[in-house]
Amino acid sequence: MISKKEKNVTIILMVVIGACMHFVLEMFPSGPVTVALGSIFPANETCWEHMKMIWYPFLAAGIVQGHREKNRAYLAAFVVCGIMAMLVQLGAFSVYQSYFGFSILLLDIIIYVSTMVALAVMAFDFAQKGWSRRFFSAWIALAAIVTAAIICLTYYPGGGYVFMDNEGLREVFCK
Repeated sequence: MISKKEKNVTIILMVVIGACMHFVLEMFPSGPVTVALGSIFPANETCWEHMKMIWYPFLAAGIVQGHREKNRAYLAAFVVCGIMAMLVQLGAFSVYQSYFGFSILLLDIIIYVSTMVALAVMAFDFAQKGWSRRFFSAWIALAAIVTAAIICLTYYPGGGYVFMDNEGLREVFCK
């Protein structure tokens, strides 16, 4: 069983690492390294790219906690909650940005932190449920599919709202 202190440390690390991911590509000049790192770290200011700041910390936490506790349920729980966190954040961003027509940094940060904390707490709870212990191969496949989708849509983004940067949002919503 994971102690409350270990849970809190994990959650804080997830939030901080995810936030730091936002600035990694700024440290590298354009080139092949930057292109490769773009599959993990946000490459621009689109809603989609910011999903990486949620997905990869959740995936890493699930792998680390599962390994530490010798319990596969943590991977399943963190994969499910990572997907839910991406959807919650995307929904929250979509609602407020469509209302205001632009991004508000403080509100972005509040949404990010509250989503990460709430869904990470939920993941620790889900890891104790029976469903998270079953169908391990399916959870691995789901994690692989989500990761592949993130990588693919990084290099071949769609034309929808979630793939527009802040300037594109202003053009759409401030007409």
